[in-house]
Amino acid sequence: MADVTAPFLLYPDRAGNEHVFPLEGERAMTIGRGDDADLRLPWDRSVSLVHSELVPAAGQWLIVDDGISRNGTFVNDQLIGGRRRLRHGDVVRVGATSLSFNDARVERRGSTTIADSISDTGVVSLLFTDLAGSAALLDRLGDDAGERMLREHFAVLRKAAAELGGREVKSLGDGLMIGFSSALAAVRCAIAMQQRIAARNAQGSGEAIGLRIGLNSGEVSSTGDDYFGTPVIVAKRLCDEARAGQILLSGVVRALVGSRGGYRFTDLGALTLKGLADPVSTFELAWRSSTLQESSPRGQMT
Repeated sequence: MADVTAPFLLYPDRAGNEHVFPLEGERAMTIGRGDDADLRLPWDRSVSLVHSELVPAAGQWLIVDDGISRNGTFVNDQLIGGRRRLRHGDVVRVGATSLSFNDARVERRGSTTIADSISDTGVVSLLFTDLAGSAALLDRLGDDAGERMLREHFAVLRKAAAELGGREVKSLGDGLMIGFSSALAAVRCAIAMQQRIAARNAQGSGEAIGLRIGLNSGEVSSTGDDYFGTPVIVAKRLCDEARAGQILLSGVVRALVGSRGGYRFTDLGALTLKGLADPVSTFELAWRSSTLQESSPRGQMT
C-alpha cells in the first residue's frame, strides 16, 4: 500500500466511496475515462478518455488541459486554459467528478488545526468516541458518581485530543466528535485515548470503562463549527460498530496513513454499516503495546 506522504487527490466513485490517488514520481500522469489513464474514472461518461494531465514541476503539481477534453477542466469552479498550479485545498472538476488536492507537506509546515486546512469544504479526519454500555454503567453508579466518572472520562479524552492536534467539534452525550487536519494525527490520538483509558482501568479506582472509537477521512461540508456529509456518517457508524476497547477505521484513513508510524492494521473487509447503501472498507487498529507487533487472530495484517 502506498505511503501517502506525497500530495494526493481524494475523489468519490459512483457509489460515493472515496479513493486516494497519490501524486508521486517525476512523470506526468493522466486523468480520464479510458483504460490507459493513470487515474481512471470509468463510471463518469462526461469525462473524456484522456481528460487532463497532472504534471510535476519543481516540487509542485500542475493540472493541464490544452484542449484535450471535450468539456474542459475546472479548478475551484474556474475553467482552466492550459495549465494551473495546484494548491492545498483546490478542488479539480472533470466531467461530473470532483477531486480535492491535498498536500501533506502543508501539515509538516505546522498546520495542526482544521481551520488551517479546510474552509467551507475540504478534507478532514474525524474521530468519534463512545462509552460502551454507558446506560447500564450509569445506572449502577447513580447520578453523582456517574457524572463524576463522565467528567473524568472526558477529561482524559480531551487532553489526548488537545496534545495531538485535534479539535473537539461537539459532545454527543456519552462520546465526542474530534476533527483533525491529519489522518496520522487522528490515528495517534485514537491509540493514546485507548491506552490512557486502559491505564485508568488498571488502577482499579472505579468502574472499568469500555471505549469505542471510529475514524474516517473525507471531504466534508462545514457550517459554523460543525461538519456534515457522508464521511462524518461513516466515522460515526464505525464507532457504533466497534466493540469496547476497539478502534475501527476506514480504508481511506488506512491509505492516508500508509506505513508511517509502523502501526498495525487488520483488514476486516467491507462492512455493511447502518444507513449506508454501500459496504465500507474497514480496518481494525492495534493499540495495546503487547499487540502492536503481533499477528492478529483474525483478518489480514497490513
